[in-house]
Amino acid sequence: MKYYEQKTLEDAVNTKGTKLWMQMNDNSKAKKMRAMFIQKHGGFFLEKDGYWFWNSPVKEKNGYWLKKVDTEEKVFFENMTEFGKLHGLSAVKICELLNGKRKTYKGWTAVELRSVKDGTGSHEKAKEEKRNKIPIKMGAVFVDIKSGQILNIPSISDFAKENNLDYANLRKLAVGKAKSYKNLKLYNPLENYKVPPEPK
Repeated sequence: MKYYEQKTLEDAVNTKGTKLWMQMNDNSKAKKMRAMFIQKHGGFFLEKDGYWFWNSPVKEKNGYWLKKVDTEEKVFFENMTEFGKLHGLSAVKICELLNGKRKTYKGWTAVELRSVKDGTGSHEKAKEEKRNKIPIKMGAVFVDIKSGQILNIPSISDFAKENNLDYANLRKLAVGKAKSYKNLKLYNPLENYKVPPEPK
């Protein structure tokens, strides 16, 4: 059985070209937008290759922060072993920084103290938001582009027959292989998401 996955908030804000991504990047008020977004949803933004990407509170909890002593630049990482190899650091010593057993190590210091296991750096992981999987066999949720009406379709096959539509094209629309068909598009609950107004 085939499924399609509904987008999460992280998908919407970190996918280039989406409305949310453009608000956080290609906008004269992008910096303010990012601050307002963090205020509502938590987490943080990191710049990569000239663009800003959001890291959820769950990802932040599952990762680690260190700071360079000389420049006070904060660096976030998720894999302690890979980060250690990249910067010539020992995972054991990184754990000692995070545990508060060591103040500095090769020019690095902890941004915040947290309980981690010596040698591994592992700690209880928070669970990421799961994408809702909707069986294609059971139908799909479309939107009428002209009216904005949301259409819960229990059977794509029946809907195609009743409305004289092409079943193959509807299936492509349902699995995300087509953007629109006959004034219909796949429903995305985050498409009209708006950043809350700036408090006065």
